Formats: sequence, structure tokens, C-alpha cells
Amino acid sequence: MSCNNSINIFLLGLVSGMTSDIRGSSIDQQQLMTFAYAFSVTIMVAFGIISNILSIDTLKQREVRSSTVGLYLIVYSCCSIFGLIMVECRLIRMLNSFSYTASFIICNVVSGLASIITRICLWMNGFIAIQRSLQSFEANRLINKIRSRSFAITHIFIVIISIFSMHIHELIYRVSVSDPLLKGNYICQIKYPSSLLIMNTIFSFVHLFVPLSLNIFANCLVLTLISRRRATLHQTSHWNQWMRHFHRHRHLFLAPTLAMICILPQLTVTTLFSCVDASLKWLLRLNTAVNLIIYIPQASTFLLFILPSESYFRSFKTQSHLGKLIARCYRLDNRIGLIPTTIDRFHMETRNRQAAATIELNQIQKTQN
Repeated sequence: MSCNNSINIFLLGLVSGMTSDIRGSSIDQQQLMTFAYAFSVTIMVAFGIISNILSIDTLKQREVRSSTVGLYLIVYSCCSIFGLIMVECRLIRMLNSFSYTASFIICNVVSGLASIITRICLWMNGFIAIQRSLQSFEANRLINKIRSRSFAITHIFIVIISIFSMHIHELIYRVSVSDPLLKGNYICQIKYPSSLLIMNTIFSFVHLFVPLSLNIFANCLVLTLISRRRATLHQTSHWNQWMRHFHRHRHLFLAPTLAMICILPQLTVTTLFSCVDASLKWLLRLNTAVNLIIYIPQASTFLLFILPSESYFRSFKTQSHLGKLIARCYRLDNRIGLIPTTIDRFHMETRNRQAAATIELNQIQKTQN
């Protein structure tokens, strides 16, 4: 089977895979499957937008945004929101009546931007760890220059432009082809020549493994520097100190580990099944699943970076507007929850006084008799 002359499900986009699965099912199941796919994507997008808004509200505080780590995190959160909105916009392709022009815009612009934003977030994740590790080194001219805000802003622009340039071939070879399951409709497909397919696979693995390797290396470097200083200070084993600080700072490895778990399956499946007939339902749904979970790291910004960090979470609770609002509502709920307890205690004391008065009255009556 030639991949350029057939529907290769692993070169279909996320929503095109969903629509192919829906239209290949029986009519009585199509409505339920449409709801299930749209609901799962919308829930993830809504959760991700809330998570990133909470993160931005925390990161925009002066003491946080003044650091280069905070600046990279703000870019990561903004890109995540934009990417998740692009994912939700792609659900429009699930409509049965869809013109070629609208399909072209969703396929070539919206889907392409969603892919680019995902890669930008991966690289931002790696550079966040690098900037965090630089804070453990003694300050010198080079370190201070790399940790400066001007260098970080320039570096962010270079990274974004470089990633866009590495996706030009994807934007060019995204095409809207006729849907074989619904006449007059279109699905989004990427039709690479064999040479570009190899280059795209290499780029995909580079975009995954290089930033994640930087992340893990930087985190291990931080733990090594800290444990070496503590081992020298306390005259203990370097390995024991390393393991102690690994348990204490294990949240630093959450982001790269989650990204690896969510993105590696998509690359693995694409490599193993480079050209498969779309009539194979289980592979079609596997393709949809692995294309959906790659957005989980972008939807979990608050859980990955703000909640595990003592300083960031303290800033969220005490300085951010939304954090203070949530804390105020939580305290109000606690006060409301205490009201029934107070009323119950009052009724109990009243019943006890009434019982004591009854007992005393009975004793007086017995004495008089």
C-alpha cells in the first residue's frame, strides 16, 4: 500500500482521526461517539485553560516574573493556552457540512500552529530547568549574562523562530483530502515524500529527546551540586545526600517524565505503523488517543510547576488575585461548615440543662414526699 495514495491513519490529524472513526461506525453509534470525543477534548481544554490562568496569575507577581525562570514559565503558560484553544477549534472539523476553504484553514493553519506550540512548550520546559540549574552556580560574568532578562527574551524569540522554521515543511504538506467515508467532506492529512518523512521523524525525536535530556541533566546537576556541598559540610556520603535531596526535590522531574510518557507513544506508534489502512478500528482509535494525550503536559502547568513549589505556591496563596479569592472562599466555606456544629452544641447544652433541671425537680419532689 502506498502511503501517498491511501489514507494513512498515522499521518492524519487528531480530529480527522476522530471523524474517520465516527463516520466508519454504525449510524446509531455516531452521535454517542461524537459526544464522547467532543466532551473529552473540551474537558481537557477547559481544565488546561484554568490551570494556565492560575499559573499566569501567580507568575505575573513582581518577585516571580523578575527571574528568568518565571519569564520562561510565563511564555510556557501563554503558549499552552494558545495551543489548547487551537485544539478546541479543531473540533469544528467534526461537522458534517464543511467547505474546502474552512477545512484548509483548520488543517493548514490551526492544526499546524497547535503542533508548533506543542514543540515550543517542550523546549521551554527544558530551558526552565537550565535556568533553574544556573542559580546553583557561583555568579560570574558568563553566568550573569545567561541569567539576565535580556538574554532570556532574545533566547525565547530565537527558539520560537527556529521551531517555526523547522515546521515549514509540515505546513506546506498539510492537505485537505476528500473524506472516503462521507462524500463532499474533507479530512486533514500530511502527505510527505519519503525523504521529508525521514527528516520529519528525525525532527520529531529531536524536539522530544533534546529538551527532555536538557531538563533531566539540569535537574541532576542541581541535585549533585547541592548534595556535594551538604556532604562536605556534614561529612557524610555524597550518594546519601543525593538520594535525600532527590526525594525532597523529586517534583523537578515531574514535567520531563510526564512529557516523555505522553509524547513518546505517539512517536513510537508513528514509527512502527508508518502506513496502515484506516479501516482498522483499533489502530485508528490508538492513533486518536496518542494524539490527544500529548496535550496533557500543556494542560497541567499549575500541577507541574506551581503546586509542587513552596515559593510559587506561597505566592499563589498570598499574592495572586485568584489565589487570594480561592483562599477567601475556602475560609468562608469553613466558617459556614462551623455553624451547624455551633448550633448542635447549643441544642446539646440546652438538653443537658433541661435534663439536669428535671432530675433536680424529681429529687425535690421525693424529699417533700
